[in-house]
Amino acid sequence: MTHLELFAEYRSYLFTQACRMLGSVMDAEDLLQETFLHWQQTALRTIRSPKAFLVTILRNLCRNHLQSARVRHEESLDVMPAARLAALSAMADEAIQPGRDSLPIALRIILERLPPKERTVFLLREVFDYEYEEIAAIIRKNATNCRQLLRRARQNLAASSARFLITPEQLDRLVRQFGLTCATGDLESLVALLS
Repeated sequence: MTHLELFAEYRSYLFTQACRMLGSVMDAEDLLQETFLHWQQTALRTIRSPKAFLVTILRNLCRNHLQSARVRHEESLDVMPAARLAALSAMADEAIQPGRDSLPIALRIILERLPPKERTVFLLREVFDYEYEEIAAIIRKNATNCRQLLRRARQNLAASSARFLITPEQLDRLVRQFGLTCATGDLESLVALLS
């Protein structure tokens, strides 16, 4: 097998590990690319367990990334995706009972208060850190429209009343897909579900 074939075999596992360590889909993708570059520089005949070798490379890169001064500084300025959704829940004045997960509450608020395009723009920009141009390509609008949709989404989230009725099944599907997207990077399925 080639470097690429072996890497492809373990990519989803490595991505999940990186997301867990970093708490960021974008950083996980970056470090996966860096892992692959290191992987390509090794001779396959010297490696007994490709999976263990790849995990070791990735973990070392993640640790270095998390210990870097840049990341420590950014953490004070930037909130991780799960924390952003928890903040959204608090912003909507929802009481979070002890022992309850804030993710379903936050996603329920998004479903109840935002129309489909606003939901998509809000999550892509505020949670997954996509640029307006990238969002525009995904939802087939221009970047200016995306900025306007985000502004409206923020206003609608600040309102205290639900505009849309949702079923528990819709919420369950969104929570599951959100988790899968964070673990696998499968953004298309999440966008399709939000639309």
